[in-house]
Amino acid sequence: MSAERQDFYYLRLSKEDGDIEEGSTEESCSITSQRDCIKRYLREHHFSEDIFEEIADDGYSGTSMNRPGMRQLLNLVEAGKVRTIIVRDLSRFARNYLEAGHYLEFVFPAYGVRFISINDQFDSEQLGESTGGLELAIKNLLNQMYSKDISRKIKSAVDLKKLSGEYVYGTAPYGYKKGEEKNTIVIDKEAAEIVKAVFEWAASGITITQIAQKLNEAHVVTPSVYLASVRGKYKTRAIWTFESVRNILANRIYTGDTVPFKSHVVRVGSDRVKQIPEELQQVIPNTHEGIISRELFYQARTVIKSTKKSKASAHPNPFRSLLVCSCCGNRLSKSKPQNKNWICTTHRYNPGSDCEKVRFREDKLTEIVLHAINVRCRLLDAKIKIMKQESHSAKSSEQILQTECLTLRRQMEGLQALKMQHYESYVSGQLSKESFLIKKREASAKEEDLKIRLSVAERKQKKLTEKIKKSAMQMETDRKIMEYQEITELTPELMKELVKKIIIRPDGSIRIEWNFRDEMNEPIPFDFDGKATPEEKAM
Repeated sequence: MSAERQDFYYLRLSKEDGDIEEGSTEESCSITSQRDCIKRYLREHHFSEDIFEEIADDGYSGTSMNRPGMRQLLNLVEAGKVRTIIVRDLSRFARNYLEAGHYLEFVFPAYGVRFISINDQFDSEQLGESTGGLELAIKNLLNQMYSKDISRKIKSAVDLKKLSGEYVYGTAPYGYKKGEEKNTIVIDKEAAEIVKAVFEWAASGITITQIAQKLNEAHVVTPSVYLASVRGKYKTRAIWTFESVRNILANRIYTGDTVPFKSHVVRVGSDRVKQIPEELQQVIPNTHEGIISRELFYQARTVIKSTKKSKASAHPNPFRSLLVCSCCGNRLSKSKPQNKNWICTTHRYNPGSDCEKVRFREDKLTEIVLHAINVRCRLLDAKIKIMKQESHSAKSSEQILQTECLTLRRQMEGLQALKMQHYESYVSGQLSKESFLIKKREASAKEEDLKIRLSVAERKQKKLTEKIKKSAMQMETDRKIMEYQEITELTPELMKELVKKIIIRPDGSIRIEWNFRDEMNEPIPFDFDGKATPEEKAM
């Protein structure tokens, strides 16, 4: 990836505002409107459209900064790779006035990012050190209040539709498909046959694991694969598992009834959701055609009720949710905290698969991960020393270039003064026209040469400044990781901060993917071949 800083324009639309979920367009019209507005602005203000890259979040609320596109944009800012950000208006960027103010007042200026909001007539480059503080804060506060008010109104309207029996829950569940009439679902005959068979098997006493095995042995396409083939853009799993079968058996929608509120958001704009106990959930009967009877549903439920959830451990395991099977992509698990091995349970539902060989002792895994962290810290220590030397050298070169630029500017100012003197001598008659023109050409030629030298020196200085800033940011990131040097114990907090995931392979080898990246913004994996000890591997 190029070290040069880039220009971006950002687009956002809340899912409640667009028509993308209705299937009428691939992209919400308002996104197109924002794009057209920004491109018109670029043309009118003589920007080159080709140098601007687009980042968009279609279907995300502005009350939270936790959006895929926004996270990508802010990561690029923190990596020093952004020069300009343009939005149609501030509400597209953020409706939380505190967060918006934080980025506009502190973060963007710190990274030298120019921020332009077209409809708000806000350009940080024109405002200089003044970012329009009070006026901007009030505008962002109004955006936040407006967003919450709109969210409440939309939620109330959607809740009324739910209570009236309309299907306004997004994607239709496996076994159903969207009806021709808006907000309705109808039976998908092919998938419905599988759903009915699952309930009948469960009602006859077959366990969930046995049902998954039967479906895999019969090569029945999983719900995710089936829905992907029908609707596209669907995350798929190739085999039936305990969860995929239980999710069907637990869903009352197959009886023709709807449970409108299984959970509720803690507050508007929050990602926190609180589950409503099943006995307190409201049921709206006969909202659509059922695939099974209510009697069959309750008979099958006995299979689910017989499975007891294990209590959460008082000491959370640091590897939980981080270990991934390389064969099927499922998370590895331990049925009991005292068990020594982490295993992939997929083989229970698909006998004979390589998933059966995917297992790893926790004590050995702990040893490898601790060693990998310590090795990485030692490498970072050496890298930081080299970066300090390079940074010191770069600062010296930057200082030399800064002095050179200052000297060249003064020489240009001197030439301007000299040209003015020649002109005054010509006007006063002390210099002939021919002599004046000759001296003017000579001074102009020298001035042009100085301009070229100054441009080259300024470009070099700019590159060095960006390199120094990038190096400082990288060293700061590395120092945070260095805090874990010589650790002797893994904790959930430490693992969450350092490790993205650990891939376990059938041959006993593993691959650790870290959360941190190198100076080229590339992930740094750690591979262990499963044979040599960590100490032997490091030699």
